[in-house]
Amino acid sequence: MTPFTRTTVALAVAAATHASWAQTPEPDRELPAVSIVGGQDRDSLQLDQRSTSASRLGLTLRETPASVEILSQDVIQERGARTLSEALRGAAGMAGGGTPAAPTTLSMRGFTNVLYLYDGMRMSGAGVTNRVQDTWNYERIEVLKGPASVLQGDSAIGGIVNFQTKRPDRGNTGREALLSYGSYGSTRAAVGLGGAVGETGAYRIDYSRNDTRVGTIDRNSERLEHLTTGVSFELARATRLDVSFDYSRDEGHAYWGTPLIPRNLSTEPTSVVSTPDGRVVDRRIARNNYNILDDKNQSEAYWLRARITHRLTPEWMLRNELTANQVDRLWRNSESAVFTAPASITRDQTTIAHDQRYLSNRLDAAHAGRLAGLENRFVVGGEISKTDFDNTRRFSNGSAATATSLRVPLFDPAVGTYNDDPALMAGGGNRTNFTSDVRSTSVFAEDSLKLTPAWTLVGGLRHDRVDVDRSVADLNLGTFSAFGTQYSSNSARLGTVFDLSASSSVYAQYTNATIPVGSLFLLSAGNAAFPQSKGQQWEVGFKQSLAGVEWTAAAYHIALDNVLSRDPNNANVTINNGRQSSRGVELAAAWRATKQLTLSGNVAALDARFDTLTEAGGVSRVGNTPPNVPERIVNLFANYRFKDLPLDLFLSINHTGKMYTDNANQIRINGHTTADMAASWRIQPVLLTFRVRNLTDKLYASFAGRATSQVLIAPQRTFELSARYDF
Repeated sequence: MTPFTRTTVALAVAAATHASWAQTPEPDRELPAVSIVGGQDRDSLQLDQRSTSASRLGLTLRETPASVEILSQDVIQERGARTLSEALRGAAGMAGGGTPAAPTTLSMRGFTNVLYLYDGMRMSGAGVTNRVQDTWNYERIEVLKGPASVLQGDSAIGGIVNFQTKRPDRGNTGREALLSYGSYGSTRAAVGLGGAVGETGAYRIDYSRNDTRVGTIDRNSERLEHLTTGVSFELARATRLDVSFDYSRDEGHAYWGTPLIPRNLSTEPTSVVSTPDGRVVDRRIARNNYNILDDKNQSEAYWLRARITHRLTPEWMLRNELTANQVDRLWRNSESAVFTAPASITRDQTTIAHDQRYLSNRLDAAHAGRLAGLENRFVVGGEISKTDFDNTRRFSNGSAATATSLRVPLFDPAVGTYNDDPALMAGGGNRTNFTSDVRSTSVFAEDSLKLTPAWTLVGGLRHDRVDVDRSVADLNLGTFSAFGTQYSSNSARLGTVFDLSASSSVYAQYTNATIPVGSLFLLSAGNAAFPQSKGQQWEVGFKQSLAGVEWTAAAYHIALDNVLSRDPNNANVTINNGRQSSRGVELAAAWRATKQLTLSGNVAALDARFDTLTEAGGVSRVGNTPPNVPERIVNLFANYRFKDLPLDLFLSINHTGKMYTDNANQIRINGHTTADMAASWRIQPVLLTFRVRNLTDKLYASFAGRATSQVLIAPQRTFELSARYDF
């Protein structure tokens, strides 16, 4: 029995079991009428929804002086987003995807330093250790644009993304299942069960399995499993406990990018990239995967969370959340694939293993009442956390003998398997074991004060102290070193919202943030001497709801100082006087044009640049665009619901502008426009959907590869048939 068949049987058993366990059948009970018409969140920007990512004050999006976007489960399903990265690429101004080393790396507002949260708790440093996950287990994704250290500490320059799992809810007895089959044998299977327990309790269980195969790239696949569980119940009349345990696992064959080759060697050149020396992506090798046959790309994670909420008085609430996380990751690959004349590919070889353990506790007190006769909301709290990170690193060296051993033909490559010869890893730095111990302590406060019925001030302060202890054992040199550093930072936010009317408001805000000059887990002794990079943002915006339409607009400027650079007077010396900035505008709208037709979309235009940056050799990069940052992104979504048929037609169009793979801006990934289409038919209680992704079979690149002369070719046209069952 195949894994997909086993999962399918498991879903059927779960459905049958839940039907008998959750409630007693009623005689002659009729199925409720089910309409294909989507929920309100599909037709609006959800400006009256509360966001826990943008503030702990319980403010709605309309009341928040910031750009906040919510991607609900309904919206995610309608757009056909199977993974978190696919879902986020539909948000305003977000693009990317990342290499297998950091597959959830996206750019936002000119920066790839984005902090990811898991149910409101930090997952890791920005982008370094986040994994591909299926969207099924998540109720919604919240996106807060711009610097946000005042909420979550360092690393949040581009913004915050909060993945919120489906939680226990007595009022939502959600029971659903999903099966899908797509091109090249791709499959998805998932089930979700939830309901009430006893007089005050609730439970939720969700399981998903995703086996995606990119048939247009050799040996490019990923298998995802995710289990999320939770129970919620009252310990006493004013005290509630929420406990959850989650498990996820992923593995697959990795693709690290297609190498560029000289145009005079290419017989089928494409327009995927543009370079001054004429290098191209040749269609003949666009499906080649130069990684080894026995590559390893896998991760296994456990999450345990307990949240207790106690209502002290009608005005005061006390909350405490304890989180424990353990993750093991392994990569074993040939990542770099660089063209070497006359017709071969020079590769490397790497093995990297992570053993990460994370423990955090956050306590806060919230008050909602009046201050000097004015409506006021206030939160004060503290947080402590500890991360232990063990890292095994094995790299091939750059010698001529090693390069010859790992080299393969450009065409019809026999990529072979991993070579364990110790000679390939000779030399300092190529066989090392790292340990990192990161401890952080934070205190924070937020306040929202209504000066008048139409005018609100929102502010926040946060202080963080981070202690880092690292050790490096070099097995080739027989050396061991240990070092540490300490960071202390203050963050602030001050914003205001003014209601022009009951449906229109303007806002303005200032906020700042800090990020380490490198990943704290991989911090070198040299970089540990530098202070953190500091960023700040000014933003103004407008939000409005009219009959059948909601829209928002924002303009911003972000500046990041203390970026690592080279001394212009001595290019051999690293200093931290670099500066990077971005400025831009974002528009988003949702319009119920008719009872049948809904249109929504977003536009982002920005100017991202290095204001000060000197690299090796004393070369200036001033004025250049940072890598993997497109400056134009447009999304359009249209849904037509037939009046007399249980049929939906869906169309999405994405345009992503040009971006570069390197700081020198010598390799340009050209912009692209793609379209997806879907048709959904309701046969109660099943929703059948046929979906076509990349409708025009566009060949394009979505991100830089392992080397700057590699690009990640996106999947070409695929088909999928899915069935969603509500029971």
